[in-house]
Formats: sequence, structure tokens, C-alpha cells
Amino acid sequence: MAAHVTLPGRHRRTGERATRPHVHRSGLAVLAVCAVLYGLYAEVVVRHGDGPFTGGQAVLAVVSMVGFGLLWFAFLLFRRALPRELRAAAFGLLVGISVGFLYSLSGNSVLTVAVVSLVVAAGSALAAFYVYYTHETPARV
Repeated sequence: MAAHVTLPGRHRRTGERATRPHVHRSGLAVLAVCAVLYGLYAEVVVRHGDGPFTGGQAVLAVVSMVGFGLLWFAFLLFRRALPRELRAAAFGLLVGISVGFLYSLSGNSVLTVAVVSLVVAAGSALAAFYVYYTHETPARV
């Protein structure tokens, strides 16, 4: 006769350790790779894909990597503490700022860059809200 076996579930610990923000190593690895690719892409946009690699472009690449990495790391640290609406808005803000910065490096007007980054931010915030809303368990009343 088969018997039901109860396995221990994943429960958060109560106390100080459970409230401290935590980012997994795999999340940090993905963040580092994406930050490096973002910085290198920013350098390629400024260089227009041809020509020699200069010191100013190297500085731009490093600053872009660090800035993008810090913004994404801050999002990873505080995303669990935010309700789903603010988390989606923060994700949209991160994506909008990132795309807007890269688009501004191509030499377009400020108005065009602002409109494109706002459209991208709104679209990604709506998509993130949809994902968060459909994949989270509802709060118990």
C-alpha cells in the first residue's frame, strides 16, 4: 500500500536573516555578463562600428558597465521588498534608462530619445506587471 510522504518545504527563516536582501550567485553572474555586454555595446555605438578603439571609448565602456551593473544590482536587492506594481515600474525604469542611454549615444535629438525611452519603459513595465501578476500567489486575507 502506498503511503504519502511529507517532505519539508522551503520556508523562510524568521528573524534578521530572512529580512536581509539577498542576491544569488547565478543572478550576479548574469548581471556581470550583461553589464560587460552593455558597456561594449555602448562603445560600439559611439564608434559607429568602425574605426580604431580609443581611450575615451574605453572609459565610456567601463563607466557604462559600472553604471548599468549598479542600477541592476540595486533592482535585484530591493525587488522583493516592493509590491508588484512598484517592482514593475522599477523594472520599466531600469529598461527605459538603459535603452535611452544607448539610443542617445547614436546622436539623435533629445526629444526623440525621450519619447523612445518612455515608450520602451512603459511597454516593459506593463509586460513585467503582467508577468508578476500572473506568476505570484495571491495574498491571503
